[in-house]
Amino acid sequence: MSEQMPVTSIAETLISARLLMLQSKRLILATLERRLTQRPLESLRGRVEHMRLETDTAQTGYSASMLRWGSPSTPDYWPVAYRRLVEMAEKLAAKLRRSASDMPPSERYQLAAEVEMLEVLVDRWRESIRESIAAVA
Repeated sequence: MSEQMPVTSIAETLISARLLMLQSKRLILATLERRLTQRPLESLRGRVEHMRLETDTAQTGYSASMLRWGSPSTPDYWPVAYRRLVEMAEKLAAKLRRSASDMPPSERYQLAAEVEMLEVLVDRWRESIRESIAAVA
């Protein structure tokens, strides 16, 4: 009799591949950063910056895949979802702060209160990220 192999969906395979790519880039980046601290060469500094960009791109790809095809029933989903919420809220808060100078004083106060509430939500989401990561670990 043959053993049945677990069936992995295309989505799971894609998410796993993107996670492996991200982990590889993080390892390479950490190695390059360590080498840069040991021998601060300009050529190495450029490689570190390039790898940081590649790592950020890999993180974005992994996050997008997880949010699009991942299942909320898996523990890996929630840190990614909360991180995306935090990123979007931080961008919104920065945009609101920049636009405050164009507003009349009475509306600036209201906007400042709303930005403060948004920042409180961001802090709560960050705490949820830490809790979900701790639950997985």
